[in-house]
Amino acid sequence: MRRRFMKTLTLDHRNAGSPSRTPSREKGTLIWPLTLLLIMLAPAIASAQPTPEEILQRVDTNMTFSTGRMTAKMTINYRNGVSREMEFNSWSEGTDRSFLEFTSPARDAGSRFLRLEGDRMWIFIPRVGKSIRIQGHMLRQGLMGSDFSYGDASENPSMVDDYTAVIEREETLDGRPTWVLYLTAKRPDLAYQSLRLWIDAERWVPLKEEQFAKSGKLLKTSLLGDIRLIDGRWYPMRIELNNALQADTSTVMEIIDFEMDVEIPERIFTLRNLEGGS
Repeated sequence: MRRRFMKTLTLDHRNAGSPSRTPSREKGTLIWPLTLLLIMLAPAIASAQPTPEEILQRVDTNMTFSTGRMTAKMTINYRNGVSREMEFNSWSEGTDRSFLEFTSPARDAGSRFLRLEGDRMWIFIPRVGKSIRIQGHMLRQGLMGSDFSYGDASENPSMVDDYTAVIEREETLDGRPTWVLYLTAKRPDLAYQSLRLWIDAERWVPLKEEQFAKSGKLLKTSLLGDIRLIDGRWYPMRIELNNALQADTSTVMEIIDFEMDVEIPERIFTLRNLEGGS
C-alpha cells in the first residue's frame, strides 16, 4: 500500500510539469523513504516480542485466581492395559490453601487432602482412621497412587516469582503458535530445578511442560489440552502426566466442572473437616 502511494506521488509530480527523471532516480525516490521508514520502525518491531518475564506474568495472571471449586476425574493408566478411575471435589483459595475429597470409587471415597500456608499438608485415609502429615520423603509419593506427587501440590503456581526464564524459540504445537521457554529455579528448595514450557502465544496458557532434576534429567512431561474460555480466561480442562521414573503408568486428570471466584466457607480448610468433622 505504501509503495503504491509513493509511486502515485511520483507520477503526479511528473504530470505537473517537473523535469523527467531517469529510471534510476525514480527507483531511488521509492527506496529512500521506505528505508527511512524501516529504520524508524526498527525499535517498535524489535519490541513486539515479549520478554520472558512478560510471558510468565501473563501466564500467572491467566492461570491463577482468588478462589476456585472443581469436580474432576483422575485416571491412572497402567501399561498392561488396566486403568483405575477416581473422582474428587476440590476447593482452593489463593496459592496456599486447598482441600480435596475423593468421592469414588467406593474404596477411595472419603479420602481427603489438605494443604495450608507454609506448605503444611495432610492426608486422611478412612481405613487408617487418622490424618497423616506429609513431609520429607513422602513429598515424592504419588497422590492416591497417581503420577501427581504431593510435592507437585506443594509448589507455588507463580512461575514469575520462582523461576528465571529465557526464550529458546518459537514453535507450532498442535496447530498453535507457542513460545518455548526454559526456566531455572531461583531457590534450591523447589521440586523442579528447571522447566521447559510451551506457552500458547495467543491464549497465554501452557500446552506442554517438561520438568527436570538438578542434574538435568527429565523427570516428568505434562500435556495440557481441552483449553476452554472460563470467565474471560483460557484454562486447560485436561492434563496428561507421564513420569519418566515410573514407566508403567501415566495419569490423566479431566476437569468435569469448574468455578472461579466462589465463596468458600472457612471451615473447609481445617483439620477437623479433613477428619470428617462438621
